[in-house]
Formats: sequence, C-alpha cells, structure tokens
Amino acid sequence: MAYAETTKVPIAQSRAEIEKLLKAAKATRVITMDDYLEAIVMFMLAGRLIKIVVPIAGNANDQVRRSRWRALLLTIKAKREAIENGIETVEQAFLSHVVLPDGRTMSQWAEPALQLAYDRGEMPNDPLRLPAPSTTTARGRDA
Repeated sequence: MAYAETTKVPIAQSRAEIEKLLKAAKATRVITMDDYLEAIVMFMLAGRLIKIVVPIAGNANDQVRRSRWRALLLTIKAKREAIENGIETVEQAFLSHVVLPDGRTMSQWAEPALQLAYDRGEMPNDPLRLPAPSTTTARGRDA
C-alpha cells in the first residue's frame, strides 16, 4: 500500500502545510505549484535555491494526486528533522534538489556522470582537481 493511499486531505491543505513547515524552518521565497503532470516546491534555504519536482502521471486521479502531496510533505518533514537534529546539513539533505546557475538541479547535472562512471568503472573527471580521499587507520594516519 502506498503512503497516504486513502488520504482525504485536499491538495491545498498539503501545500499549505508544506509552506508553513518551510517558513518555520526559515526558508524564504517558498512556492508550491500543482500542475497536471507534476507537483513542484521551490524555496531558498541556507543560501541555496531548492526545487523539488514530483512527477504525476497524466492519467492520475485526484486520489493519487492527494497521496503524492502527502508523501512530499512527509519527505520535507523528515529532511527538516534531520537538519534540525544535526544528522545532515541542508546541502546533504537537499543536495539532489539544489538548483545550479544554469537552472538544472544537481541530480540532473550529476546523474549522467554517475551513470558513465559506473558504466566505465572509473571516476569521472574532477573539474576542481580535488585529491582522492585517503584511507586512514584507527589512529588517523594514512594506511
């Protein structure tokens, strides 16, 4: 059974709850959009523009749409709790949804490189030329 599969909560209420939750977390520029093919939430948090897009099948009925919005609310609640409890930073929690200067999200930018790395069995080019992480022993020295 999918989360909130039988929910009666209207989409407008879920959107309002998401907006309230994000504003309480000090997010600014909070926008929610309910489009025929997707649910969209955008906001600024910790200096990052974040955009979450949830695809919705074109033939989805109102029940499916309500369920998706409730699941989106749960996802954002969980991320906020992780941030507030020091489990993750804003960047870690929302990294795949951070909008880059060209308008793509990190996931749209990184997923092709990740797939190529797995296909080739090698790391993609590092544009920052960062050193590879070292392996350390229990005493903190390089192995």
